[in-house]
Amino acid sequence: MPSTKKILASSLMACALLAATACSAEQEMPQDETHKIAVQGTATPSASEQAEEPAEMPPAQVAPTAGAVMAAELGFPASAKIQGKDLESLATPPTDTLKDIVVLPAQCSAPIEDLNWSPVQLGTEAARTDFTNENQSITGSVEVAKLGDKAAKVAAHNKNVATILDECKTVKLNGLDYRETLKFSDPGVPEADSALYYSRDGQYAQDSLVLIKSTDQYAVMVSFMSATSLQDATFNKVATSIMDTVLAQLP
Repeated sequence: MPSTKKILASSLMACALLAATACSAEQEMPQDETHKIAVQGTATPSASEQAEEPAEMPPAQVAPTAGAVMAAELGFPASAKIQGKDLESLATPPTDTLKDIVVLPAQCSAPIEDLNWSPVQLGTEAARTDFTNENQSITGSVEVAKLGDKAAKVAAHNKNVATILDECKTVKLNGLDYRETLKFSDPGVPEADSALYYSRDGQYAQDSLVLIKSTDQYAVMVSFMSATSLQDATFNKVATSIMDTVLAQLP
C-alpha cells in the first residue's frame, strides 16, 4: 500500500490483506483498486496476455479459476482475473506503510505491517482472481503462487499472524490526521495454516477474513472483505470451500 491510510488493503487483500470494492462498497473502502476491477469485470492485460493463451495453463493459473467457479456457485457470480500491470503492482511489496504512524502496542508494528503481504509477492509463477456477490457488498480474492525457494517467507508471515492473535488482538494506529483501531481474532478454520479475522474502524471501516494454506509446491490465499461483519461460521465454510477447491488443483 503506497500510503498509511491504505495499510492492510492487499490482504484482502488485505483482501491481503487485505485488502474494498466498487459501487456501494467502493465508498467504504476506496483504497483497493483490484477489487474494483472484479466488479467492473475488466483488467489491464499486458501485450503478451493479449496473445493466444497456451493450450495448457500452469497450475497457478488454473487453480484461481477453479476457485472463482466455486465462488460463483456460493453466491459470488462476478469475477475478474487480475493480470498485466495490475498483477505486477500487487507483486511489488509496499514500503513505509506505517511511516509517521504510531502503533500501540509498539511491539505489534512489524506484524501489522506484514499484513500487506500476499503470495504474489513471492516473485514466482503467480495468479489472482477477484470476485464479488450480486449486490457488491462483499468482495473476495484467490491468490496462488509457486513456492520455489520462498517457503520460508510464507512461514514467516504465518508466524506474524500467530503473533497478532497472541499479542496484538487490539491495535491502535495514530497519525497527525489519522486514527484507526484494529481488532483481531481467530476465525476457527483449522484447515488453514493461517487464519485471521479482523475489523477496522475509522475512514476505511471494514471487516476482513484471510486464509492461507500451502502445498508442497504452492501457497494459496483466500480473502474476503466487507463493510459489514463477516464473523459467521457459515461464511467461514464458504471461504474454506473455495480454498479446498483451489488446493485440489495443485500438486
